[in-house]
Amino acid sequence: MSAQLEAYARLLADGIDFESAEIFVKVLTSNDDAGRHGVLIPGESYSFFPDLQIPDPAINATVLFSGIDAISKERKDFGWKYYQRYPERRVTRLNPWLNEMTHGRRLAIFLRAKIPAGLVTYFADASVEGLDERFDRLVDMFFGSDAPSNPGSFVRLPVDAPKFSVDDALSDLLRRYDHVSACGWLDSMRTGSTGIGYTFESLVGVEENNDQGADFRGIELKCKLKRDHGPAIGKVNLFQLAPRWTTPQSSIERLRMMGRQDADGRYSCYSQVTTTANNLGLWLGVQLPPEGIHMHKDAQQIGVWARERLAERLAEKHSRAAFVTAESRRLRAATQYRYIDLVYCERPDIQKFIDMVDMRRIVFEFTMTERPPGQVRNHGYPWRLVDPRELGRLFAMQVKLRG
Repeated sequence: MSAQLEAYARLLADGIDFESAEIFVKVLTSNDDAGRHGVLIPGESYSFFPDLQIPDPAINATVLFSGIDAISKERKDFGWKYYQRYPERRVTRLNPWLNEMTHGRRLAIFLRAKIPAGLVTYFADASVEGLDERFDRLVDMFFGSDAPSNPGSFVRLPVDAPKFSVDDALSDLLRRYDHVSACGWLDSMRTGSTGIGYTFESLVGVEENNDQGADFRGIELKCKLKRDHGPAIGKVNLFQLAPRWTTPQSSIERLRMMGRQDADGRYSCYSQVTTTANNLGLWLGVQLPPEGIHMHKDAQQIGVWARERLAERLAEKHSRAAFVTAESRRLRAATQYRYIDLVYCERPDIQKFIDMVDMRRIVFEFTMTERPPGQVRNHGYPWRLVDPRELGRLFAMQVKLRG
């Protein structure tokens, strides 16, 4: 673990032992408070907090989660709220000292610690510029010299993360982003929902291709609309990886075991597989560390993905990512975008990946058919994210660099 971050996390935990931990810090704006309105949480970091079920998007929702107020040293229930009007999510019931400010910046700090037995507990701290002698030290520890610490900025860091710094590739991307952002409203270069990403990538010099590598000098680029809370547009491929089969079989034998026969007597298996058995009896079993994921056909285990191999494939495609948010408008017959902020992410976390498989937010798919008779045509073994807007959940480190 990073010595500074770990020392701070251990102090915050006040003697409670933990196996791993991560920290979320936001520099508050005038729109944030400790009480009724709460601290606005960016969408990339929703997964830091407990799962919040929203049965009806037109109705506010709240879940209380237990934690420790590090200022008062008291255990209390914090509020995790969904406001349908905007829509947005906020944390409420924080220590009122967070509102004691006549000038300067305020930090809302949350520690999410996994304690023995796999349980998770939260700690909430705060620091106010001019009122807390720790403030400058905390800002330097969390943001360093390369990340902005102005109101609205945030970081999410594992406690073993080194101090954040900007390398040549990221510096180049930020320079190009700044040029695009400064142009204001720009006509979409493509019709339809993919225009937002295609336009930005074209403007920063990314050529469209089917390469499995990242988009810009090792950094994957993802664009989204501000406050896009509509239905998911389509799944996105994360990577391809077949299971290690538990029983030696030819491809056609395996297809006939898993698939379904059509009217012509040929077998096919075009099937999404999740932790709930599908109509072919295929389902995934998520295992506790250090195990990975098992594939089942009814009660029989037929394949295994090792945790280490899944982590390796995830890192090959998604070791670094930049999430760019844009506003949109219609001007006469054209769609226009204005790119307004950028969040940079590193360190894809295999446990977060497996957790999302468990929640059916990441699925596995078979794309196999018998053609010609006795031969198998296989289009791959993709792992796919159901909602592209949730890609940020996979990363252990998140830093808002623009906006």
